[in-house]
Amino acid sequence: MSMRRFITATIAGAGLIASVGAQQIRVGIEVVRVDALVMAGRQPVTGLKAEDFDVLDSGVAQAVSALSFERLPLNIICVLDVSGSVQGEPLRRLREGTTAIIDALAADDRAALLAFSNRLQLHTGLTGDKEKLKTALANVEAGNATSMLDATFAGLALRDTDPGRTLLLLFTDGVDTASWLTARRVLDAARRTDVVIYPVSVRTGPLVTIVNLPSGAAMMPMRQQSTQQGKESETLLKAFAEETGGRLFVVERQTDLKQAFLDVVKEFRQRYVLTYTPTGVPAPGWHPLEVRVKNRNVQVTARRGYYTSR
Repeated sequence: MSMRRFITATIAGAGLIASVGAQQIRVGIEVVRVDALVMAGRQPVTGLKAEDFDVLDSGVAQAVSALSFERLPLNIICVLDVSGSVQGEPLRRLREGTTAIIDALAADDRAALLAFSNRLQLHTGLTGDKEKLKTALANVEAGNATSMLDATFAGLALRDTDPGRTLLLLFTDGVDTASWLTARRVLDAARRTDVVIYPVSVRTGPLVTIVNLPSGAAMMPMRQQSTQQGKESETLLKAFAEETGGRLFVVERQTDLKQAFLDVVKEFRQRYVLTYTPTGVPAPGWHPLEVRVKNRNVQVTARRGYYTSR
């Protein structure tokens, strides 16, 4: 299959499954399910009940009918940057961190492995077979450019229709240089699913080499270009997290990846899943959500809203 046909098939599939994902947030007009993290400082808050939450759907208060905590199985979609900057020791560290995720899977959990450089490679779809996942991981190689946006879009397409909750762990150590899709298109797709995106990024150190710009342009340090691109990339990753209710993890060194990956999975397991039947809200269209905890000085992280076609 040519690269163009592969990307086209991926995009078409993602559009279809994104619609399925939206139904997971809102099934017909009966049920909305919201994944929420409650923190007091750096510590997760446990022991809350349904009546402890306030949920506003399009500004209208809703009654939470059910609450789950650490009960639903997890689907962990690992979308991994294996561009040229990850060759050698960084790739070994990336495999080490991803292996730690595989080892941490519970009996009913599943994981998928999608690697990307200038092209996308689905090594395995969602499976609970740890040995299959580790074998697939061992075959991951690094090289070439970075198509992070295309890979994120494809990762959303791996969302299954089972009742579990889905974490998309997006690792990248650089700036997107090869995607066909725009950030706006991928953000819109993310907003239409119930997938929670946790980006993990390695902060790139400053460069000091002087580079020649096109004729007539002034010379400037590569460090300044790198810093600006890094900020833009980090802003985009933060947007993915905020729109879907996740959180951006930024590490300083590749050696920190394993712990960061484990922290992401641990945090995701400590989230609440709130369920309610929408009352008094308009449809179809975009429904902004606001989730709060009553009478507690805590921080609540949840997706910003959902789409419905009914």
